[in-house]
Amino acid sequence: MLQGTCPKLSALAGLLRDKYDAHFALIARNAPTGALRHAEAEVFRTNRLMTNHRRKCPHCAPAFMPATSIRPRPFLIDMAG
Repeated sequence: MLQGTCPKLSALAGLLRDKYDAHFALIARNAPTGALRHAEAEVFRTNRLMTNHRRKCPHCAPAFMPATSIRPRPFLIDMAG
């Protein structure tokens, strides 16, 4: 796992941990389906927040982006001739 130096990402990771703990606690006590769905939605929402943060943050973006450059495929005309 990558260690982030960004304080906001660390805070989001702590929030995600809390959301997972709450979700697992609901599972352990056999909570109603509506409560489980809400807890899962909170986990997904927090995960999305972390992903968006990694894309936008100047501290996190270099670690999030792949090291290799992506070349576009050649045009179909170039491939045929």
